[in-house]
Amino acid sequence: MRLNHKTLAGLSGLALLVGCASNEPAAPVSKLAPDALSDAIAASCPEDVGYILPEKISVSATSLDWSETPEKTTKALGSLIPKALFELNSDDSRFGGLSGMDLLDDDTLIMTADDGSLIWLDFDPDTLIPSDIAYIAGLRDETGGMIDGKLDADSEGLAWNGETLFVSMERNHRILAYDIEGCGSAARGIPVLSFAPDGFGLGKAIHENRGMEALAQREGSELIAGLETNSDGSPIGIFSGPDARDFALRLPSPEITMLTGLDIVPVEGGPDRLYAVFRSYDPIRGNRIAIGAVAFDDTGPIGEMEQLALWGTEVMVDNFEGITARSISETHDQILIISDNNFSSRQKTLLAVFEHEH
Repeated sequence: MRLNHKTLAGLSGLALLVGCASNEPAAPVSKLAPDALSDAIAASCPEDVGYILPEKISVSATSLDWSETPEKTTKALGSLIPKALFELNSDDSRFGGLSGMDLLDDDTLIMTADDGSLIWLDFDPDTLIPSDIAYIAGLRDETGGMIDGKLDADSEGLAWNGETLFVSMERNHRILAYDIEGCGSAARGIPVLSFAPDGFGLGKAIHENRGMEALAQREGSELIAGLETNSDGSPIGIFSGPDARDFALRLPSPEITMLTGLDIVPVEGGPDRLYAVFRSYDPIRGNRIAIGAVAFDDTGPIGEMEQLALWGTEVMVDNFEGITARSISETHDQILIISDNNFSSRQKTLLAVFEHEH
């Protein structure tokens, strides 16, 4: 479990960005100097605040099959190679609602829940079996108080750059930065990006529950945020340096309308590989999930997105929202996705692991 303190490295280049309050829609603008991220992380873990270990909880992982018919699994999962599928449960009622995820290291997942919680979960990198122990902590605001209430605590996306944890929020649309290695669960959430509902550059206000669902991090100082809304595709924005950009880029999602998760696999010499998970629901077809990949550099997507898989109720499915990916060889990436059970007994928390030959 990677919970130890690490000395903060010099991080710069991502300015603190806030939305402008005015009568006209406005994109976020820079308010501070380019080294503001370093100041934000220092504020997240002040010298007079000690490290607090997150609370330990028990978790059970039950291995599942995608389908009783291997042919159905192969057809539904397309070019993805299924490696494992687990249903996660806990007798702690706070466990669930998982919407965003990333890898802290080779055997530790960190996830955010849409009630404003963080969850750390180890797994065996060889067998992929999750640990029966997890850690949980509530997210804090910039004063050190607990974030509470659906308006402020609806955390959806998560990205880790090796030193700083970023969490994106819906309803009160913003991204917070946390020094979890310095202060653990005592880390304070420092706003680094904030939008008014009509400030995303879409020419309209978005629904409070259609905000920054997806979040990824690239090259240490660049955030990629994606909206859970349809506007000629899935809007994404790249945010780096002192100048803010709106959500002018699009990921095509012709069959699945809502983007819910993003992650970047860096490629030396580039372009990087961007993985995305999409979902939709209707009463007739139920849940449908798609995973796509596209080449990506600092200008955005390069070329068409490749749809790797599209599946629905013909195999095991639920409300998959979070995704993380990493390179495991010169030719293969590992992809993990997590489902949001919305704290409902009618839904499951599913953790799926795939390999993709890129």
